[in-house]
Amino acid sequence: MKARGFTLIELLVVIAIIAILAAILFPVFAQAKLAAKKTADLSNLKQIGLGAMMYSNDFDDYYPRNDYLIPGRQQWAPFTYREATGPYIKNGVDNYTWVSTDGNTAMPLADNAIWESPTVPNNIRYDYGANQFVMPSGNTWSLWNYSGNNQFSDQDPNGYATGKPPVASVSQSSLPHVAATLMIVDQGVDTSNYLSGNVVMQSGVWWWQGAGAAIKGATIPPNWDTDSPLHDQYDGNLNNVGPYSSLPRFRFAGPSANVVWADGHAKAKHKGALSWCSDMYVQGGMVDPYSPNSWDDGYAFGPGNSCAGYPQN
Repeated sequence: MKARGFTLIELLVVIAIIAILAAILFPVFAQAKLAAKKTADLSNLKQIGLGAMMYSNDFDDYYPRNDYLIPGRQQWAPFTYREATGPYIKNGVDNYTWVSTDGNTAMPLADNAIWESPTVPNNIRYDYGANQFVMPSGNTWSLWNYSGNNQFSDQDPNGYATGKPPVASVSQSSLPHVAATLMIVDQGVDTSNYLSGNVVMQSGVWWWQGAGAAIKGATIPPNWDTDSPLHDQYDGNLNNVGPYSSLPRFRFAGPSANVVWADGHAKAKHKGALSWCSDMYVQGGMVDPYSPNSWDDGYAFGPGNSCAGYPQN
């Protein structure tokens, strides 16, 4: 008996069915993969948060500082909360001679393993940024401060003391709503030769609200939520990338960003819901040398401003 093969129409029908199934299933697989990365990223932040809490327990309730200069260490790689919590986390901190100014002394730098978000290309530093209201920045007031307000410029460019007081460190007990205050979050990264997120996350209201656009709730302009081969842009143009590498990055479905909060618990928050007004701000925090009158940017809660109507913590 002669064997019967498939007709052309039958083959086309089979191919069409396979194509339809692929079109249905591939997005599902992609979503599942992204969900797995979100879980891994949240785990990273949870462990980093636990490291910060252990540091706090050992230092009279105080969180580590975001960054400060050390004599003999490169300015572009200051000692940060990442290296400070390294002994507690024991993951992702290695010693490199190129971090030192002499090129011979090995110094610690957090740049791999737990410090790498699963959705960020390999070998990019500083995938996570810290809230200066919780972890104050030294360089915001010293090395990178061009405001003319040098009240808290406690270090010179080489990391030596100037005799001025630093911005005070922050304790858990000083935060009025510790479980609702952002501590560390996913942030954008510069994919050019910089291969890095910013050392310091923008924690004043100006850039969160889109500069002069004064976006209600200070929830970050859409185009500034990105990774880019362009360097940060500080012209306030909402159509450009803005200071993206020092702002939260909503990498996951929703879209949402993973956050570890100041009490150590980790939970994502959706874009539009994550607000400087409700999640970042702590009254009395020293985060913005450029701010008029009050360095915590409390003016943003006044009538007609971006945080008007929000409770001022």
